[in-house]
Amino acid sequence: MDRRENYKIITTANTGFPSGGVTCKLGVLSFYSSSVLADSFVLRTPPRTQSPKTLGTIVKNKDMKKTVFISSTFEDLKEHRKKVWEILDKYYEVNIRGMERFGARKEAPLQTCLAEVEQSDIFVGVISCRLGTVDPTSSKSFVQLEYEKALELDKEIFIYLIDDKNGKVSPFFVDRGKNHDKLESFKSILKERHTIDTFIDEDDLADKLKRKFDELLSKKANQLSNAEDDFEKSNDIIHKFLLLPKVFSSKELKLRIKLDGEPFPASKAICRSFCLSYGKTIGIRIKIIKPKIEEDAFNYLFVESKQAERFLNLDKEKEIEIYASPNFSEDTIDNIRAHFVSRTVSYVPTSMLLGLANNFAPQIKTETIQAEGQIILLLKDIVDEI
Repeated sequence: MDRRENYKIITTANTGFPSGGVTCKLGVLSFYSSSVLADSFVLRTPPRTQSPKTLGTIVKNKDMKKTVFISSTFEDLKEHRKKVWEILDKYYEVNIRGMERFGARKEAPLQTCLAEVEQSDIFVGVISCRLGTVDPTSSKSFVQLEYEKALELDKEIFIYLIDDKNGKVSPFFVDRGKNHDKLESFKSILKERHTIDTFIDEDDLADKLKRKFDELLSKKANQLSNAEDDFEKSNDIIHKFLLLPKVFSSKELKLRIKLDGEPFPASKAICRSFCLSYGKTIGIRIKIIKPKIEEDAFNYLFVESKQAERFLNLDKEKEIEIYASPNFSEDTIDNIRAHFVSRTVSYVPTSMLLGLANNFAPQIKTETIQAEGQIILLLKDIVDEI
């Protein structure tokens, strides 16, 4: 996704269920915690030297009928493309460009694709595990050349990559050898230039794109949404996720949160488990205001970015609406905080504490149930400060 700060954020909290969570230990105290990983905010900056389209420009032109170009390989993403076309047709006043409507033309296929990109306002790149058709002249895929044309023309660009960990992909549609290497190189370029988003299947992609289109496009008169419905849907997803974390990983949520505490560096274990950059990731305590969650499922937020300082400047006194998606790892993490400087800690052994307790009261036995795994929420956007 183009022109937004590249943030990654995680939260941890008391899950209360033994199949997932971090075990944090303070002396003889143990408790379970889960976490939320945040990916980005809608604080936009240009990734290159061309004149930026600011968020204000987008809002100003939202009522204009825009043209969206969908760029992807076809056979492996046929159902995904169908879902995206369906939501565009159903909800928005928009023109849609894509190979489904090219028809018979005298131009060569690549020229047709590039001409359609030129006529579009918004470029949506959807990339899975296939490189697709390659132009023999440049040795680049059609999708990459379409993207480069959109970049050259300063289009609004939004990039969606298949989730490497949870994505549902048929082995038949996974490239090997040189094509795989070319695809990975292209993905690396996209990740460097843009704040990308990920998807696990066609429904997940459609949900995330609908939220983005809500920001950019004019809705049809009969499709105005109720914000409270989004919170109710999120509450339902959280409840299901805490029961079946692998099944409901990466489903998008809308949350209203408030920052509550001072930041701290994230531990190497947290970063390793969730592919964050160690030494570039911070954590901060949060409170979830909406939806009202019965279980104290998430209460820490972790941020990874060169622009993390921007996040830290958010007003702690204000509530913040965000989009996030839950994720799950089988790793058990004992410590969420990093310590970059060696230090000496003095403490009283547990056995001595129990002995002292016996002088005044009967021995109290405690039992710790170890957590199994870790759950996180991957934050996609900050909507607003309230």
